[in-house]
Amino acid sequence: MNNFTSKLNHVLKKALISTTGILVVLILWNILAKKYHPLILPSPKETLGALKHLVESGQVWTNTIITFRRTAAGYAAALVFGLLTALLLKASHFLQSLIRPVITVVQIIPPVIWVVLAVLWFGIADDLTPVFLIFIVTFPIVFINIFTGLESIDVNLVEMAVVYRCSKTKIITNIYLPALVPHFVSALSLGLSFAWKSTIFAEFIGSSSGIGFALSMANANLETEKLFAWTIILVLVMLVFEYGLLYPLNKKVTRWKQHG
Repeated sequence: MNNFTSKLNHVLKKALISTTGILVVLILWNILAKKYHPLILPSPKETLGALKHLVESGQVWTNTIITFRRTAAGYAAALVFGLLTALLLKASHFLQSLIRPVITVVQIIPPVIWVVLAVLWFGIADDLTPVFLIFIVTFPIVFINIFTGLESIDVNLVEMAVVYRCSKTKIITNIYLPALVPHFVSALSLGLSFAWKSTIFAEFIGSSSGIGFALSMANANLETEKLFAWTIILVLVMLVFEYGLLYPLNKKVTRWKQHG
């Protein structure tokens, strides 16, 4: 009972601190908004009004679904190809020497260059430009994390398991998975953030739909309150991803490793 009460008090304390921080930001925002024109800094009330309009008009749901679909498509491709490339390069030192420098070059090229190239190659394409940018930005992240996991596997342990005639299932379950799963989850967590941001960036420059395009239109039409409203939507979506998917997944992996 005392343990439960202690945990409850800890959760309530954290919630109180977080709420206080948000309230302070809102108060400062409201004070500053009174000193500047709405074109420069709309008030929280004006932003909420714009947010309400976007929700009621259906723009939030339509554009969010489009952006999410593109993010999922580009990132799924990056996960599959990143995993396969890591396995392939781990199995061949020649391919590792040949391809690893290329992946490094791809990683260090700024996303803005890739999106400009994508617009030149594909035009203002609804899906192709955002999906391409997501893939090219997140593929190196996935590859490096998975490859690092493969490198961390103790070869001597694998050889010993083979000598003692352990089944392939046991070798995979007890040696490979404990080494790879944390790195895969790390790739998933880090890459998803980059994928979402890449989608918005690509849509802003090279698409005619999605949240990024809506931000671009709000910016072009000087509708700052809508710009702020879409920003709030982006933050809320990322919080849902972070605390609804990634945080529980990381906790499960940590618990699995501790008990594994």
